[in-house]
Amino acid sequence: MLQAYPLSIRNDRKLPEIYSGPVFVWDIDKTYLSTRFSSWRGLARVPVEFSIDKLAIPGMPEVLRGLRRGPGKRVACVPLFFISASPPFLRGSIEGKMLHDGVEHDGITFKDWWKTLMQLRPDRLLDQLGFKMAALLVGRQSRPRAREYLFGDDYEKDAEAFSIYARSLRGQLRPPELEDLLEAGGVKESDRRWIGNLLERLPARHGRVAKIYIHLEKNTPPRDFRRFGHDLVPVKGALQLALALFEEGLVDTGTVFATRLAVESAPRYRFGRIKEMLSDALARKIISRERFRKLRTI
Repeated sequence: MLQAYPLSIRNDRKLPEIYSGPVFVWDIDKTYLSTRFSSWRGLARVPVEFSIDKLAIPGMPEVLRGLRRGPGKRVACVPLFFISASPPFLRGSIEGKMLHDGVEHDGITFKDWWKTLMQLRPDRLLDQLGFKMAALLVGRQSRPRAREYLFGDDYEKDAEAFSIYARSLRGQLRPPELEDLLEAGGVKESDRRWIGNLLERLPARHGRVAKIYIHLEKNTPPRDFRRFGHDLVPVKGALQLALALFEEGLVDTGTVFATRLAVESAPRYRFGRIKEMLSDALARKIISRERFRKLRTI
């Protein structure tokens, strides 16, 4: 019997199996909240952080609220789920921070630190690829036909994990190819087999990943992501993300304006130079000039 990847899942909203609309899946760490998961020292600090200790990346709460609301006049309450490599006992402090930021959500999947230690697999604490693939595929089981938009960062392996996941759903990776990619990414054999089993359990007619957004938390050059294709959009901060989402018709102008104000109000924020961010967004075609003109006074 295959051993399941240790996840702690709470899903507060059950979508109809035939639901084929948009679903937003956000990685919390370094995409919404500033966290320290790149070292054992950073991991050691996580258990003692409280809601007040957690800092949101400037403008990201505004983007999340705008996505949840939708671009129309009525509140759409678009499904929004989070995944986090934090231990599940931090659920209270993370949700406390979300409450403070006015960020509604429909569920969070955590990496279960206690179970992974009980299984004598401490290597999983720093495993990102296996965790992201497991969390995404488990989530997909309950919304098989959804059109997903994925949000991550450049600090670990979000681009690789999201791309492998998207290609797997499209049928672009044969099982041996998927196995090789996961093995190269450090995913252990038992976890690779479980991930493959989750893919096999999906119905023949299942949804796809519409777009992947990667927040450039550590300033990785955007050109480094060209190998992932046009469906992956690297963004510098929340304002560029808001512009990219406005281009897709997922948020309204009010969200873009609110995000700009939040970014401008953040002292010494490295992505706070508005003209530079706008110019770069246009140059990299994150937003078209036609859509940009609709923003008028921004």
